Amino acid sequence: MTWTPSLTPTETRTPSNTPTRTPTFTFTPSYTPTETWTPSNTPTKRPTKTLEPSDTPTNTPTATETPTNTVTPTATIDTCNRAAFIGDVTIPDLAILHISEAFTKTWRIENVGTCTWTTAYKVIFASGDKLSSPDSVYLPSNVQPGQTVELSMNLVAPDTAGRYQGNWEFQAPTGKIFGVGDTADQPIWVRIRVITPSINTGTVTATPSSAATTSGTAVSQPAVAYDFAGNACTAQWENGHRFLPCPGLDGDRNGFVLLLDQAKLENGTVLNVPSILTFPESVKGGTIQGIYPDYLVQPGDHLQTSASCENGAKTCSVLFQIGYIDSAGSKNDLWTIGEFYDGLYSNADIDLSPLAGMKVKFVLSVSALGTPVDDRALWIAPHIVHLQPATPTATGIATATFASPAPGPTGTPTGTSMPTATPTHRPTPTPTTPVQNPSRPPSVPDIINQIISFFQKLFGR
Repeated sequence: MTWTPSLTPTETRTPSNTPTRTPTFTFTPSYTPTETWTPSNTPTKRPTKTLEPSDTPTNTPTATETPTNTVTPTATIDTCNRAAFIGDVTIPDLAILHISEAFTKTWRIENVGTCTWTTAYKVIFASGDKLSSPDSVYLPSNVQPGQTVELSMNLVAPDTAGRYQGNWEFQAPTGKIFGVGDTADQPIWVRIRVITPSINTGTVTATPSSAATTSGTAVSQPAVAYDFAGNACTAQWENGHRFLPCPGLDGDRNGFVLLLDQAKLENGTVLNVPSILTFPESVKGGTIQGIYPDYLVQPGDHLQTSASCENGAKTCSVLFQIGYIDSAGSKNDLWTIGEFYDGLYSNADIDLSPLAGMKVKFVLSVSALGTPVDDRALWIAPHIVHLQPATPTATGIATATFASPAPGPTGTPTGTSMPTATPTHRPTPTPTTPVQNPSRPPSVPDIINQIISFFQKLFGR
């Protein structure tokens, strides 16, 4: 019977397991805090939603700018004092002047206000380059509404080459300042380009020119009054937006000018004459131009030169232009021709008689016909000669001849005045001249005869 009590302790193991599993089950409540993380996401999403209304105030200032712009012009309109710019009487925009050159600027202005401008009104300097102007200039006479007046001011160009602009406005006797434009607050101005000092060539005497030679044979020329090649660096060279040095650096992408004692034409001819090599700025349609000092044109003056691509510049395609700037600063064209690397070159003999007595600035310019690859443009012996005035035989002031690579003493065709550019300016022989064979290379005597014939034709011999 003693075995029976021994079973009692065995049953006591059951309660010992019960408390052991109880704490294990208490892990479930510890998961409850983990579930409370879910509500923490809810406040996180709420700030995100508040960004949408924050965009609305951002748009609000934009709407307030509209009435601000409406109010501004209304406040500045003055119907009493209003002016309108009609035009430049003298010195147009970007007129060419020499350093320290005195000039008179004249504007044409209309009174478009409701008040009469009396002689107590004045033009006052506002900003920019003063150009030695006075602080103010009174109107020369009364100007009724609807009337125009020409206002002049004596100015002086700066002593340094460059571009300059001076601005002026109007002032009423009350001190009210006004101008031109829709809101009567814009100035009138002077815009000029200033280049190197002028040279007075009015008393230049004709002197013998250096002889043109080819293969050792000299060709005499009439007396030269002005040598563009010899005076190339007295000109102001530029590419349209910056000045260029003279002489320049071969290969400069801004464009360059080089002075040559010998010209190698595209057909292989070599001329020992002073020449100018010009290359436009390396951009599509790039340009280069030289603006020469003042020249007083004499009766019988002729401007002569030949235009060619340089030998070896096989993709050369340029537009040569000769023009002049008059005393009012306006540019005028005299001669234009297109040149291509086709074995031909062009000759110009421009009769300057219609300009006799005028002081002008001659301009030599070259423009790229497309991309300026190989656009090495030659001005061959550009000069002015004095010839005996003759009875005019043409209506224009410029004649041009086109020289063929094939030799021939006669039959060089003459173009019309001021020829325009053409990509195929092939000369057509006259009936009395046999058609030349361009494939046959010219001999030395042929070249000499061609050069002699060319100058004899130009100089009337």
